[in-house]
Amino acid sequence: MCGGAVGSAGEAKAIFAPSLERLAPADPSDYAELSSARDEWAKIFAESFDHFDAFFALIVAAGEAIIDEQPQPDVPVLFTRAAAVTFLAAASDSSYLSARGSIPAIGVRLADHNEMILALVRRMTAAAKRRPDFAAPADALISLYFHHSDHDSGLRAGVVRVIPDTLRAFPEHRFAFALFLLAHSSSGATELSRLLTFRIVERGEIDHPDCHEVATATMGLASRPGSRLYDSGASIMGPVAGAVRDRRPEALDRFVETFVLSPLDCSRRDRDAELARIDAELARLSARLESFGRRLGSPTPVTAQDTPLVLDISQGQEERERILADFDEVVAARWDMAVRQLAAQPARRATLEAIRAGLAPLSSRELDRLLADAANVPDRADDVG
Repeated sequence: MCGGAVGSAGEAKAIFAPSLERLAPADPSDYAELSSARDEWAKIFAESFDHFDAFFALIVAAGEAIIDEQPQPDVPVLFTRAAAVTFLAAASDSSYLSARGSIPAIGVRLADHNEMILALVRRMTAAAKRRPDFAAPADALISLYFHHSDHDSGLRAGVVRVIPDTLRAFPEHRFAFALFLLAHSSSGATELSRLLTFRIVERGEIDHPDCHEVATATMGLASRPGSRLYDSGASIMGPVAGAVRDRRPEALDRFVETFVLSPLDCSRRDRDAELARIDAELARLSARLESFGRRLGSPTPVTAQDTPLVLDISQGQEERERILADFDEVVAARWDMAVRQLAAQPARRATLEAIRAGLAPLSSRELDRLLADAANVPDRADDVG
């Protein structure tokens, strides 16, 4: 790669002018415009990694434009606030880092601008009560540490220290990679326990997506050893269960449903409720498939080769037919699968035991029965798939 470093925001605007002009009127959710800008950036960065300096000058300028109510008179205005939000949404990605060596190279620039970016996140967090719309750009800046650094770089340690306050300051926003970054930090289990306690105990949000993500990763049938969330399940969930026992005992049944029965697919729903759940999930998947088809712009129907959504819908429809044919048999088969998973996987069983210990002396019949049935499985080493 050749060429001198370009670091000022003014020079940056000259390099990236065409894409900035197209992004300026676009909505942050405009997938086509964001993708077009990223394609153009990929070509720019393929010419020289030195352009990453200019790119990060723009990222910082965009953050400043969002926060500052009255820009400094001697600083050129590169973004309106709306254009800055859209630019950060586009920048918070890695698809434009296609050239070999680009991720380590951009990681160096992230390190150079680390303190400035963290300061922007802190300022957005401090303003959260009067500016809840700062959640999206704060999310975009945090996501840079997922896209532009790796676990060994040391950069993520800094952002992990600001994430908890930011999540609490913007409780209505779903942060894209915050849980991942927390989970892969040295204090991940502790911080995730605190976050779930905040969601469940302080806000009564047991159905929040963060809760479902952790439940799926720690107890879900598809979770496997090696995942940081899975391996830390007992450390995460034990303290949360204790907080539910002490401060939200009335939520015990919903807690067990959300973090044990539902991810293990052995919930106690009746036939009509289960059909309603599947119908709602099929509607959600169909809407996503329709949206994907519009973005794809293909004249032919979307297939399983285009997206796994097609297979997910097919499997959901088959499950619905099985429930209609013999619901009791479906319930028994699901329970048996959950028991065999617990019997074969010590870490999953340890998470369930930590939940039971945390809830004690409160108890759940289903939780006790799962552990008892798992203990009676003859060969715990069997592979349950």
